[in-house]
Amino acid sequence: MFCFSKIFKSFLFVCIVVLFFSCVKKQPFNYEEEHLKISEKHISDSLRTITYKQLPNRSPVNTSTLKGVNKLTHKLWDIALTDIESNIIETKNGRYFGAGKKFGLIIYTRDISYSGILGLNILYPNEMLSSLKVTRETRLNLGFRVPEKYVTSKLDIPWQPEPITEGEFVRKYHTNNFLRRTDDVIWLWAAEDLFNKNPNLADWQWLYDNGVECFKSLYKPFYDASDGLYRGQASFIDIHFEDNKASGYPEEFSIADCVLIKPISTNCLYYKGLLAMANVCEILGKSEESIKWKNQAISLKKAINENLKFEDGTFSYFKNQDGTLAPRREALGTALAVLTGVVEDDEAKKALKSYPESWSGIPLFTPFYPWERSYHNKTSWPFVDTFFLWAKEVANSESFSDKNAALIARTCVKEGSFHELVDWTTKEPIGSGSQLWSASSFVNVCLRNNLVNIKTK
Repeated sequence: MFCFSKIFKSFLFVCIVVLFFSCVKKQPFNYEEEHLKISEKHISDSLRTITYKQLPNRSPVNTSTLKGVNKLTHKLWDIALTDIESNIIETKNGRYFGAGKKFGLIIYTRDISYSGILGLNILYPNEMLSSLKVTRETRLNLGFRVPEKYVTSKLDIPWQPEPITEGEFVRKYHTNNFLRRTDDVIWLWAAEDLFNKNPNLADWQWLYDNGVECFKSLYKPFYDASDGLYRGQASFIDIHFEDNKASGYPEEFSIADCVLIKPISTNCLYYKGLLAMANVCEILGKSEESIKWKNQAISLKKAINENLKFEDGTFSYFKNQDGTLAPRREALGTALAVLTGVVEDDEAKKALKSYPESWSGIPLFTPFYPWERSYHNKTSWPFVDTFFLWAKEVANSESFSDKNAALIARTCVKEGSFHELVDWTTKEPIGSGSQLWSASSFVNVCLRNNLVNIKTK
């Protein structure tokens, strides 16, 4: 009896200890692998160590704070919000988010929209709404006004050519011409997400009116009824320029060739845009029209799965004009296929399977193009890393947030702000500082972990 009682007490003690430690949640963010670490005191990788003391002290206007995190994470949060706020631009044409320190007044619909989806729709809803409205007014007013070298006869478009270069176009209009912005449809996902999260700001009639006009005047020429897909650039990946080749498309491509492909990323954005239009129609009581938009979305989803997928369930970067698939995968497009619901459950896991990862990020392409030129080739981008790891969490019901936080935090170099991209050869964070969607990515990883005490004006 004595022995049994002693054994029972020991067993009970062990159970209590196990229960205690299983209930204690590990404090975010802590992550360690061979070449990458984030802890309460520092961020370190094979290139450097960034200590808590080395990071600048920032005081953002937004007073949202974090709960249950270490002091380094608190400091990174303040840096992220300050980086975001440093990009708020006031002009006579409206108030909007810029893309980063080096990009000035240029209006980037994609940077604004991705950043909204990542978390700015929650923390900066008023600024997001004004930003999206600026993008719609600017884009619809410009229409197909383009530098004359961007005109292509292969698209049935009412071109308005101007005898200027793209650089002159940007200086004149503070944005690029539409042929360099054929992933413009992303604004619909961002706007719907903004209104769903902020019903007090929701202007569904504005979304509907602008959505109808964009599909009618901007997007329709890019739809190919022969396979049900949309043409256009891969989202955010620059097409070739008038006088030199960009790094993210085959060298033999012309400017026109770069927008006549059918990429996985941009088609996923169209799918989400069509669903947004179906939803807004339902909200506005346009039930019959809602069904039409929903049917278009269903058809596009089917076309994506039938035309852009390899036999193993992964997706090609894009479909060529001749119908063949590009022999490489792309990280953002893969992530968007999962996050937009183009693939779900086992198909989502297949889409992500075997995509390479590194302590310096997720390669934008796999494999990279063979040339040395980079920017999109031979790089990883913190915001793409974030979408990719977010998609992995959705597909696998498993957290990758600590790794995600470490990958973003390691870009806080130089003056101590979140940087634009990572050179895959050197592993060095490069590009613009205070990059909007990099800072927004740190916001996203905190929101995904329910760490944020939200306070907005």
